[in-house]
Amino acid sequence: MYKNQYRVKTPLTLTLITALGISAVFFSKEISDGIFKGMCFCAEILAPSIFPFMIIAAVTANSSLSFSGKTINNISNRVFGLSAKSLFAVIIGISGGYPVGAVGINSLYKKGVISGKEAAKASYIAVGAGPGFLITFVGIRLLNSAEIGAVLFTAQIISVIILGIINRIVFGKENFNSDKEINISDKAGNIFIKSVRSAVYSLIEMCAVVCVFSAAVSIAEARLFYNDYISVLLEVTTACYKLSESSNVILIAFAAGFGGLSVHFQIFGALGDIKINKLLFFLYRIIQGITTAFITYLFIKLFNITVPVFSSVKGNFTLGLSGSALGSCLLILTGICFLYSLKTKRED
Repeated sequence: MYKNQYRVKTPLTLTLITALGISAVFFSKEISDGIFKGMCFCAEILAPSIFPFMIIAAVTANSSLSFSGKTINNISNRVFGLSAKSLFAVIIGISGGYPVGAVGINSLYKKGVISGKEAAKASYIAVGAGPGFLITFVGIRLLNSAEIGAVLFTAQIISVIILGIINRIVFGKENFNSDKEINISDKAGNIFIKSVRSAVYSLIEMCAVVCVFSAAVSIAEARLFYNDYISVLLEVTTACYKLSESSNVILIAFAAGFGGLSVHFQIFGALGDIKINKLLFFLYRIIQGITTAFITYLFIKLFNITVPVFSSVKGNFTLGLSGSALGSCLLILTGICFLYSLKTKRED
């Protein structure tokens, strides 16, 4: 029954494990520095920005709090191909930040409120940076402009709506059971405690992913050349920080819409057993990045918004992650191993 439970599944995985072991021996200082930076990022930005919204998402899934009613359900289904409850999780996700939507969708799925197919469909569009990140961090802290932050957040909301309509065209409508509700047997206090516990576990998992990425990139920084633009592919916080130095708002908008591989892996972890097409997910993120950038450009031109010519943040700010060529190779290799392992069936 447990014959292959602990067996190394592929040569690629074995290669990765060997590389990690060698890195731990020869690059212990870089790994230590990278993990420290990742933990600082989690403490300074990730946890304060999304933890309250993760609790809200968990409470929503563990209680009857959500959109309801036949009319709302029909509108949601016709426009986005989702039930009202899934749409509520998407909205909570956009309000809270990148992984929050995935946490809410997974909670609804585990409770049996939505099917695996609907959960997967919602997962493709429940991705976006929250107002705390775009307005407070990017707009005010990095660019010294709350107006630019508001433009970025508004552009992202519009891009998610457009992506939701595309999602409806791709997957079509389904017959949802709008009367299906969560079976509530706990008191409000117990629901809140369970929701906080669930949010804590999810946050710890996300922070662990961030630290792993940070350690890999720290090795790359110490050994190879550094390229700011690679951070757009890898990690959105560092990308926004670096691009703010040149006030490249349009590329910042793309980075916010795309999210970066670190965010993608956080979402995959938050989705749990929900199966999605990783290649399609990646394609959606590219579309979201391009759409967010284009809408941001239109808003800046239409409303004649002045883009700051310098960053308001100097060198003392703690960077969570950073980008480099080797770092991207290491992360892509990790991604290949992760995606390939998902296809391997367990033997009973």
